[in-house]
Amino acid sequence: MKKKGWKKQKAKSFICGYCKECNKELISDNGGWIITAKREYFCHDGKEGSCFDNYCELKVKQQQQQEYGYVW
Repeated sequence: MKKKGWKKQKAKSFICGYCKECNKELISDNGGWIITAKREYFCHDGKEGSCFDNYCELKVKQQQQQEYGYVW
């Protein structure tokens, strides 16, 4: 006689987006990524550190250039 029991379903992974900086695939069950209010996706472990941190530093520099009119 065959045992009756619950069948464990396989975990499903979904592609949630791609990192704006390094174009890395962001998967639902891996975590380690950030979504901004403008729906921009960034990962924590990019090639040169955190892609989100790099993006924020770039935006600050661009804002300073616009305000003060000089280049770093």
